[in-house]
Amino acid sequence: MPRTAAVKASALALALSLPLVPAHAQGAGEQMQLCVNQCLYHFGPASNPRYHACVAEQCEGTGPAPQRQQPAQPPRQGAAWTTGAVDGGRTHYARVQSGRLALSYMCQRGSEGLIAVEGMAGSPGSLALRIDGKRVAQPFATSGGMRATQAARGSALLAGLLGGSRVELSDDRGRGSLPLAGSGRAIRTAMAACGLRP
Repeated sequence: MPRTAAVKASALALALSLPLVPAHAQGAGEQMQLCVNQCLYHFGPASNPRYHACVAEQCEGTGPAPQRQQPAQPPRQGAAWTTGAVDGGRTHYARVQSGRLALSYMCQRGSEGLIAVEGMAGSPGSLALRIDGKRVAQPFATSGGMRATQAARGSALLAGLLGGSRVELSDDRGRGSLPLAGSGRAIRTAMAACGLRP
């Protein structure tokens, strides 16, 4: 796994420790930490000047106005699920990415998993998921370009990701889709490493 991807996965892992409530209900400190983690995810390591610029612009509001993001695009051919571990093997993940759009499942021993979506540029609360055409209602916490929600065992979201063939994501500024071929094996591998069962 490239170093940048390991840092990104590690930053997402930090989000596992945050309570997953809608962004408007989170405390300012929790929102700030999620935003900082998002910057580390995209521009880490912390020694990178782009990381510090992101924190200033996106989290502290002291930099120039954020640039408008482009809507997510359809998946490229060959987008495949990958698995791995970060944080010295403490955090396990399964991930698929196509261009800027990505969906990850992450877990740590002793806690439920997390689903994170990146690359959707719409307003908080506007993200909608459909798995094989069926809407899956799930609240996501939002910060910057990352949306996260719990992946509770037995939930419709997790069941759909384990057994579906395609996930469609849309919000008020765009839409995209990702393949689920191989997702069941990848997510189950991560879950098993965390001592979880679907």
